[in-house]
Amino acid sequence: MAPSSAPNPMDLGMDAAARDASSIPLTIGAVLDLAGAVPSLDDLREHVAASLSRLPTLTHHLAGPRLRARWVYDPLPNLEVRVRERVVEAGGLDAALDELIALPLPDSGPPWDLWLLRGHATGTYTLCYRASHTTHDGIGLRNTLYALFGGATPDAPHEGRATAASFARALRAQLGSLTRAEVWNDPATPLTGERTRGWAHVSTELLRKKAAAAGGSSNDASLACLAYALREWTTEHWPRGRSKRLSTVVMVDGRSSEEWNRPGNLFAFAPINLPCHLPTFDEQLAAVIAATRSVKHPSMRRTLRTLMERTPARSYYAAARKLTTPERATVDTSHVAFHRPLCHGDAPVTSVRMFTWLPQNHPLSIISCSYAGTTSVHFVSDAALPGLADLPRRWTAALDAAGSPPA
Repeated sequence: MAPSSAPNPMDLGMDAAARDASSIPLTIGAVLDLAGAVPSLDDLREHVAASLSRLPTLTHHLAGPRLRARWVYDPLPNLEVRVRERVVEAGGLDAALDELIALPLPDSGPPWDLWLLRGHATGTYTLCYRASHTTHDGIGLRNTLYALFGGATPDAPHEGRATAASFARALRAQLGSLTRAEVWNDPATPLTGERTRGWAHVSTELLRKKAAAAGGSSNDASLACLAYALREWTTEHWPRGRSKRLSTVVMVDGRSSEEWNRPGNLFAFAPINLPCHLPTFDEQLAAVIAATRSVKHPSMRRTLRTLMERTPARSYYAAARKLTTPERATVDTSHVAFHRPLCHGDAPVTSVRMFTWLPQNHPLSIISCSYAGTTSVHFVSDAALPGLADLPRRWTAALDAAGSPPA
């Protein structure tokens, strides 16, 4: 099945970003832990090969002039270089993953690969799926994993209709995101582009309970934890951001049920302010819920996608490039939920964690992923920012602050 349309402005912008800043890889992916006997590499390659005909995300890539590229179909990508294995020493999984995430993707054809990691623990193995953001967004990546290791067509959000009011709200927010924030451009500590990564893991039910009383979602609680953690961090390490609202974008899925396996990017950026100026977790949570309420509405999802698709590619990319200037840089956030269990043969997937990339001159990007009762959050930040490597611990500790008086 080939894509039903030409690349959209988001696809072309991602492709241009990959070309314009080649030292910053657009690699995203997921780590799956499975309980059971380790499959052979040949068996895993056969399994993937059997799915190629129904997964355009595995058989397409962009090629052609910058901002005018088109989808190229490769029905038989080389699985010898895309499905590989690595023997990991006992206790060495995290170090092996750090190395894999940093490796280049295949440099010709569809930009993805799948790694079988074994030897790090008895009775288990790990699969690491990596892909370029030029051909996958977060939901597209999840849907690829559903097709490979779940078998069922994934759910899609309820579709709405764009309205004049939703267009007006979205345009105001998009234009407002282009104003100079002057938070992350401290001349004494310029961002270097070197990345620091970390993880946090908590009960999804705990996040849900924290947010439910205020009418929010588990992701609202996750964003409130981020606000609380960044308030603490800026107080200690970053005076330019101390007690301020921090410009943030949340990724809004616009994929329909018919587009579950379409390659490329069918999401849009929704700007919000992370309420780091408020002193307590509960106040921050209430502010996050208010900020994300309209973003979750089906009409706003439709509006954001329509705006993205109707904007000329060059204009869209020019606006996106403005957001990568230090004086306008934002915090990037994504959330992906897995609602169904995954497996490979008789081996169930016991945990899933996703990882993301960090755009040029941005301070921090996170992706939260919920699966089987656990929410895992991946943090990637610019290594020049002092103490920000400790953010996963601060994020986790924020849950203990719910209902507590300000420090």
